[in-house]
Amino acid sequence: MSENRWTWNEYLTYLLLTLVFLSSWTDINGIFAELPQIVLTQPERWKLGAYLALITNCGNIAPLLLVLVKCLAKKQTVNPIPINYVVILIGMLACFLLIFFWKKTTMIFNQQYSLALLVLAFFLSLLDCTSSVSFADYIQKYRKEYTSALFLGESLTSIIPSLLAIVQGNGQVRCEKIENSSNRTEAVYEVARFSVSIYFLCLFFLLTISFISFLILQWTSIGSNSRQITSKATFKSKNEQQSEVAIAFISEENSSTIHLTKLSYILLSFACTYTSSILFGLLLSISTYVLMPYGQQIFYLGTILSPWMFTLIWLLGMIKPMISKRFLIGFIIVGTITFSCDLFIAFRSPCPPFVHTNHGNVFVLIIWLSTYVFLGYPRLVIANYVRNYSSNGMFWYGVNVQLGALIGSIIAYLLVETFSLFVEQKSCDENLCSIF
Repeated sequence: MSENRWTWNEYLTYLLLTLVFLSSWTDINGIFAELPQIVLTQPERWKLGAYLALITNCGNIAPLLLVLVKCLAKKQTVNPIPINYVVILIGMLACFLLIFFWKKTTMIFNQQYSLALLVLAFFLSLLDCTSSVSFADYIQKYRKEYTSALFLGESLTSIIPSLLAIVQGNGQVRCEKIENSSNRTEAVYEVARFSVSIYFLCLFFLLTISFISFLILQWTSIGSNSRQITSKATFKSKNEQQSEVAIAFISEENSSTIHLTKLSYILLSFACTYTSSILFGLLLSISTYVLMPYGQQIFYLGTILSPWMFTLIWLLGMIKPMISKRFLIGFIIVGTITFSCDLFIAFRSPCPPFVHTNHGNVFVLIIWLSTYVFLGYPRLVIANYVRNYSSNGMFWYGVNVQLGALIGSIIAYLLVETFSLFVEQKSCDENLCSIF
């Protein structure tokens, strides 16, 4: 492959890799995207979201076991390919079962629970949490130009379920006045264009496409020319005790060598954990408290547009896959500031600053969406750094992503459920708030 021009075979490989990575979180993200429709029939109502979030966190048991295996078998390489087979196949099976059993309830201690949905969601979370590690390890088998396919697939795992929900009419709410009451209104959900079962059937087809793509990559020669040739001499061994690893990066503007010390690698790993804790642990949990006070339309726009920010991050990564560590820190600092604004707004819910004003609506959307960009782009750059540090760089990158998501989810659960520090603004409820 030339430096600037790809063959059709290489473009096809990139597409197939993206479709493979589509299976990572599509199913769990799909369940959360479908919650407004699911809660209409299930006994837990909106508490079901908290149960699903807790179950998703329990899924981190699987990557933890994978890390233990990796540590115990230091001299042997853990092959991600059979793990990927298990992840995609069982994900397909669980999605297929959801088509028929998502609505089934079971009596436990004289109370109805959506046991089938929760059990299947637990298996999906086990597999999806594992995929964050195994897929990151798998992409290391390909040249560095294909690393961004992991992030494109990751972005689509949120975008496609949200688009399906939009087509379905999921989450569309209108406010109607309650009879015999002149001031009170209630939220009424619009009738969906197709059922929840059809929705899960669509997710099953997506995972099937992902599995077929994985088979094509493994059993044909399409991706053979795109794989990198690695050997023990490619990376420095621990016995060499050398503190620096040089990563050569050539850009159109200049040619420079970026040095990554062991300390820098540790700091980048911490930065990956930190950004992941916010993106995949905290933001999703506080979205209602940040966006809903500004109205149902702002909440709808914020939740629909936020997955597209990951696609924007992918585009930035294609244009500029590497930036200096100084700019990397700058992005994280700005992202931390915007997230602090999100957190402040959540603490002030249901009466945050500039509520019931147009500039307040614009402000909260900009702050909310920019947090994804300023913290998401550094994650992609960090992946490009660490994959060159060692042959296990992307494996531990995936571990750091899941560790961050787990930490963020635990913090969010403590803030929301245990300490009850946030007050939710419910649909169609009106609060008398000052403008600031």
